[in-house]
Amino acid sequence: MDLKKFVELQYMKHDKLVRLQEKRLRKIIRFAYENTELYRKKLKSANLTPNDIRTLEDLRKMPFSSKEDIVKDPFAAVADKNDLFKLHTTSGTSGKGETIVFFTRNDWDHYVMQNARCLLSAGFTKDDIVYNSTPYGMFFAGQVLHDGVEAIGGFVIPASTLKTGAAHINYIKNPFFKPTAFIGLPQYFLRWGLWWQKNGGNPRESTLKKAYVLGEPVPDPVRKKIEDTWDVDCRIGYGLSEIGASAECEEKNGFHWCEDEVIVEVVDPKTGEPVEDGQEGELVYTTLTKTGTLAIRYKSGDKSAILGRDCSCGRTHAKLQLIQTRLDDLMKVKGTLVSPYTIEDIMFSQNIEGFLAVIDKESDFDVIRIYVKASETDDLKDRIITDFKTKTKFSPSFIKFVKELPQIGRKGKRVVDLRKASPLNEIVKEYEKKTSG
Repeated sequence: MDLKKFVELQYMKHDKLVRLQEKRLRKIIRFAYENTELYRKKLKSANLTPNDIRTLEDLRKMPFSSKEDIVKDPFAAVADKNDLFKLHTTSGTSGKGETIVFFTRNDWDHYVMQNARCLLSAGFTKDDIVYNSTPYGMFFAGQVLHDGVEAIGGFVIPASTLKTGAAHINYIKNPFFKPTAFIGLPQYFLRWGLWWQKNGGNPRESTLKKAYVLGEPVPDPVRKKIEDTWDVDCRIGYGLSEIGASAECEEKNGFHWCEDEVIVEVVDPKTGEPVEDGQEGELVYTTLTKTGTLAIRYKSGDKSAILGRDCSCGRTHAKLQLIQTRLDDLMKVKGTLVSPYTIEDIMFSQNIEGFLAVIDKESDFDVIRIYVKASETDDLKDRIITDFKTKTKFSPSFIKFVKELPQIGRKGKRVVDLRKASPLNEIVKEYEKKTSG
C-alpha cells in the first residue's frame, strides 16, 4: 500500500469521504452476507438483504453486534477463511472472555497503515529511533506498531521482552541506542521514570522527546506527570483489536479516527438511537476494509462523543473525545455509580507512584480498600479522602501505603471489583492476604 496516498485520505473533503464510505459499505455488507454466519443471520433476523444497506442512513437498519457475538463463535464473524495468517486476542478482563480476532494479510496491511497514520499524527517521523515497549505477543499493538514505525521509515528498538523497569531504563540510557520516541503503556512509562528518579537519576536528561501511549485511558494528571517526569510531548492512542486505531494530533484533545476505514457512530447506550455530534454515547463501529474478522455495527462499550471534523491540523475525519469510561466498567459503590477512571483521576492527581483500589463487600456493605505505592504522610492520606468525598460522594474504607503492587492482567488493572467474578480476583486476594500483616 502507498503510505503517502493513504495518509492523504485523512484530509479529503467530507462529501467525498461519505461517497467512499458508502461505496465500501455496500461492498462489505454483501461480502459479510455471503461469507459470514454471524452477519447473514443478523440481516435475515431484521428481514434485510444486502440491497437494503446502501447508505450511511441505511446502516442504522442493521442490528448491532458485540464482543459477546465474537467470543461465542470467533469464526462466525470471519469472511475470508482462506487468507487467514494470524490471530490476536484481547485481554479478556471485562469478564466476557478473550476475544479472538483473525487477520488476513489484507487486514494486517490496513492495520499497519492505520497505525503509521496514527504515529504521524502523534508527531513521529522517519528520523525517529522508536523505543517500542508494547507487548509483541497476543496483544496485537506491539507488532502492528513495530510494522507501523517501519512503514513511516523509522528505526525500531523492540524492547517489550524486558522484565523489569531497571532493564528498560538501561536500554533507554544506552549510548548506542539513543531513542527519541517512546511507545507503550502509560502506567509503565510513568513508573519507570519515577523509579529512575528514586534511584538518583533524571529521566528528563534522556534522549526521548516524544511519547505515544495507549492501551488504557490516560487521565489529565497522568499525562501531565509523564510529561513533567520525562520532559516529552505525550500523545494518546486508542484502538481495538476488532476495529483498528486512532490517535491525537498536536491539539491533544481527541482521537482522529480513520473514517475511510471505519464508520463511527455514537448511540444512546439504552435505546440504540443515534445522538448528535458533541453528545456522549456508546461508540459503534463498522469496518469497511477488513476481510478476516468483520465488525458491523459493533458496540464497543466505550463512552465518547464526536467532537467534530474540523481541526487546526487539517485532518477532516471525526475527532473523538478521549475515552475515559467503559460502560460495562461502571460500578455502583455505596449507592453511587462510579467509573474506575474517576478513581484513577483522584489517585494520580496525588504525588504517588501507583495504587490498587479493591471494591468488595463486608457484612453486606460495600467497601473500597486502597493500596498506595508512596511514602506515607497524614497530608497525603487526608487529600485522598477529601478527593473521594468530593468526586465520588463516598470515602475509602481503608488506605494502606505499600512498597509493591501486584501485576493484575496483561495491562495492569488498578481498580478491581471483587463483587464480580473474574479470573483476576485470585491475584488480588493473594496480594491482600500477603499484605494484611
